[in-house]
Amino acid sequence: MKIGYGTYGMQTENIFHILPRLRDIGYEAVEINAGDDWPTAPHKLDAGSREALAKTIEDLGFESPVAMALLPICTQGDERPAILEKFDAACILARDLAHGNAPGILVSTLGGLTGAWNAVKHTYCEQLAELGDRAAAHNVILAVEPHAGHPLDTPHKVDWLMRHTDRDHVKVNFDISHFHVDHFDLQTSVDLCAPYTVSTHIKDGHRAHGKVRYQLPGEGNLDLVAYFKAMAAAGIAVPITVEVTAQIWKSPNYDPWPVAERCFNALDSARREAGI
Repeated sequence: MKIGYGTYGMQTENIFHILPRLRDIGYEAVEINAGDDWPTAPHKLDAGSREALAKTIEDLGFESPVAMALLPICTQGDERPAILEKFDAACILARDLAHGNAPGILVSTLGGLTGAWNAVKHTYCEQLAELGDRAAAHNVILAVEPHAGHPLDTPHKVDWLMRHTDRDHVKVNFDISHFHVDHFDLQTSVDLCAPYTVSTHIKDGHRAHGKVRYQLPGEGNLDLVAYFKAMAAAGIAVPITVEVTAQIWKSPNYDPWPVAERCFNALDSARREAGI
């Protein structure tokens, strides 16, 4: 089981400087952030840049990369065409960066739609069916990320949504932190999400005075050894990818490189102890 790192927490860094340095730390996979404010946004990368980036990723021995674009993909009404245009552009980038004929993976939360779960769940299914078909046209899998505080916030809802959407190109980005902060059982979370998982995020966290505070892996009480063992036993073989939350990377005096090293060391130690 490989360990990856997401560039969400490296907004101001040059991607061609990031990649070899992450490889030197020991990371074996990367997630490329495709948000508008990142240098790797689709509109900032021409064909030559994409080709060079894809080649660099592969030459460094990284797994086929994942792309992340936190778009409000469930926006409805007059604003939806513009969101779908951004979604298509992110899908094309994910496809362009993938190795060979492997499908691209694009991660997003289900932004743009609010309300109680029972009021929105069927709308989610309808919109994900449309998004899945659009992703399939680009040879991309949309990896939906459940999120604490959003309507899709429990492993049981994930299972329901995947079974009722039933699209080969709509799967799950499994971020255990969003269940961990609300005290969902680790094994239950893994068991319910594993059949649909095509990518992951790993971080820690807890609730303090009703608010979620995310932490780096190894900083909280998430049992990383148990996590690796459960993921391996469930047959999840995709990279375990660090996501540094904006709560951390937007803090004063944040330095991405000591953070990247600390995260890798915590995860690699747990992976070794788990015998994975």
